[in-house]
Amino acid sequence: MRINRILFPGKRLLLGAVLGLAWGCSPKTYNPAHRFTPAQLQADYQVLREGLEAGHPSLYWYTPKPQLDASFDRLRAALDTPATELGFRRLIDRTLEDIHCGHTNTRGSVAMEAYRQRHKPADFPLQPFEADGRVYVLQNFSADSSVKKGQQLLAIEGRPVREVYAKLRKIMASDGYNETFRNTQLLNFFPSLYRYWFGEKKQYAVTLADSAGQPYDLLLSLRPEKNKNASQPVVKPQVGSPRPLVSPQVRSSLGNQALRLSFPTRDSSLAVFDHNTFSAPHYRRWYRRFFRKIQQENVRHLVLDLRNNAGGKVPAANVLMRYVMDRPFRTFREVAALPPRPAFNRYVPGRFFRWLYFQVTTHKDPKTGLRVYGSAEKLHRPMSRYGYRGNVYVLTNGGTFSAASITAANLQYWKRAVVVGRESGGGRSGCTAWVLPYLHLPHTGLRVRVPLFRLLTAVPYPNSGHGVMPDVPVVFSREDILNNLDPDMEIVYQISRPHRSSIR
Repeated sequence: MRINRILFPGKRLLLGAVLGLAWGCSPKTYNPAHRFTPAQLQADYQVLREGLEAGHPSLYWYTPKPQLDASFDRLRAALDTPATELGFRRLIDRTLEDIHCGHTNTRGSVAMEAYRQRHKPADFPLQPFEADGRVYVLQNFSADSSVKKGQQLLAIEGRPVREVYAKLRKIMASDGYNETFRNTQLLNFFPSLYRYWFGEKKQYAVTLADSAGQPYDLLLSLRPEKNKNASQPVVKPQVGSPRPLVSPQVRSSLGNQALRLSFPTRDSSLAVFDHNTFSAPHYRRWYRRFFRKIQQENVRHLVLDLRNNAGGKVPAANVLMRYVMDRPFRTFREVAALPPRPAFNRYVPGRFFRWLYFQVTTHKDPKTGLRVYGSAEKLHRPMSRYGYRGNVYVLTNGGTFSAASITAANLQYWKRAVVVGRESGGGRSGCTAWVLPYLHLPHTGLRVRVPLFRLLTAVPYPNSGHGVMPDVPVVFSREDILNNLDPDMEIVYQISRPHRSSIR
């Protein structure tokens, strides 16, 4: 799932990733039905709990320790019967959600992932969406062409679809108390999420409403050519689907699917920077080309589209902000980690490289005992060459996560941009990320991603547990989603018209 994107990958952990390939049982002998004994599950549980307590610096940021301890105790009590790797993983997901950290999640064993490469899972064959309190079909991946886009979906496998949505929301960890992240993940990845939680089937029973609003039942199977993860982002118009380099609505554009600068025919004073990830290669080169072009075109209104941008490299975000900021700025107030501990290092590959990284890049705070990444708090200066000083509009939604959310938070706080859309999926006050190794559970082989650094953005307000709230909130209607319309951009066109000078 795309929620596995990281904020700061780092080549220094490459050896750890390579060593991790040897962890667990052989892919050739992997049996997804194999059940682990309660003793094995309890042992893995102990490694999980001790590893999180030793390595995660924000374990109790949103959930007080007594409450989270009770959640862990419930997990331990549930491990009294044999369980498969998948069954154990589902139990862990419920507990990890209580941490409320979007970068803390599970991943299957190396053997399981290798097995899945040879045995493609059959996802749920419909991609639905929510609107106006109901659920509708957006895409039909089944072999039954009678199911039409826009039909209301009432139930799946006898479960009311609203109940299905409620269950799936509980297994997706987001930063703090954010709900838009969960909503966006459901919209984009429902077919694989449903299969993961409720089980894979050759046929799925669904209840739909006909044109007269009457319910009827169908058995649906995935089309053979769709026997892969069918989910594609749909909340950002055209993202995830092929599109021409220059559409009829765009007079010119340059870039690629990760980074694209476009000039709409509708307004010659406006440019759209479609920024899909901060992990794009050669980003400095692209930024320089884009902002040189923006200067040449005399752009007065720049739209920075961060919808469905799940993050990436912090240095890339800093460089982008340097191009649009009009004053020196700091991205973070603090970036700090717990000191390395044996309970964490024993089951996390790459111990030496992690130790070396901490020694070279961090120093110990004598007051707190934390390892502080000092250079993260440096003062950044605006770009003198090709720096943009016109009006900036940032588009956000629940898929705006990690480094993308940090960028939106800072641009909004420094009053450099108007934020349009929905609450970002990542926290406004920061998150826990930066370096994200996997804790390997010795018996099941499950991997749990544990972020090592707590990042506090330059936004000084108390942490409310929410993302970046838009200055101009926008709600997508049923018709907007079905027709792939973009009300966010419509709002930008409206609010930019009367402003031909500074928006501040």
